[in-house]
Amino acid sequence: MDIEGLQKRIKTTNDLRSIVSTMKSLSAVSIIQYDTALKSLIEYGRTINLGVVALMKNGDLQIPRDPHLKPEARRALAVVIGSDTGLVGKMNREVVQYAQDFLRQKGFALDQVNFIAVGRQIIGQLMRGKQNVIEAYPVSNSVKAVSKTAASVLITADKYIHTHHVTHVYVFYSEKRGVSVSATETLLMPLGTEWMERLKKRGWPGRNLPTYTLPPAKIYSALLKERLLIELSTAITEALSAEHHMRLTTMQAAEKNIDENLETMNLQYQQMRQENITTELLDVVNGAEAMRKKK
Repeated sequence: MDIEGLQKRIKTTNDLRSIVSTMKSLSAVSIIQYDTALKSLIEYGRTINLGVVALMKNGDLQIPRDPHLKPEARRALAVVIGSDTGLVGKMNREVVQYAQDFLRQKGFALDQVNFIAVGRQIIGQLMRGKQNVIEAYPVSNSVKAVSKTAASVLITADKYIHTHHVTHVYVFYSEKRGVSVSATETLLMPLGTEWMERLKKRGWPGRNLPTYTLPPAKIYSALLKERLLIELSTAITEALSAEHHMRLTTMQAAEKNIDENLETMNLQYQQMRQENITTELLDVVNGAEAMRKKK
């Protein structure tokens, strides 16, 4: 490679580094944004839980019994959340693999499980595994759009539950754990007795229990709908935060490689430039010497 070609390569690499640096900054800002949204969702979830606690403390709500289902009667619907774009390492592949392994361990036959995909990359992963995808949604690009996506998924799930006698709805997504990202799951439906038992043990934060005029059953139904929306919105937000964390990690590694390549190329450029200068000086000296001898 000549010096001009090397100059063009250095310029292109510098442009690439600028793009990587911008993407890294965007991911860092997005992580802060989604982590802030997560705190708000968790706080709202606590408020919903307190509403259920109030109903139980007032004696207006009893813990339901989980129905005993025969193995052949159990039907699963899986919501798998990933990313729309790449540069997230193995995150999408790992969450799909985790979902498949988890469902097998729970005794569900994968050819009888239906999937709702959230994220274009997840669709491809599920299709490669020959899974039945009944609906697909893009990942929300902003915090404000998360609840809309969650509401759309819940509407689809609700329709499918009634038409196909679904007994279990699981949500699979990625979450940050320290400096790494891991796949996890949550049981969306039915919430079951475990959630109610945990709430029953909680005390009321004030001295007096709240009063209400609406029928307890109507209040509980509204709280349950909000709880489902919060659970799914939290999972989507967790996945978005994990996605940007992975992209930030990827961009940091790319930036490091680019800097190393730039250092190597700049050193090579300096050597080539020095060699060219030395060659030109030798040509001048040789030319001057030749003219001196000719005179």
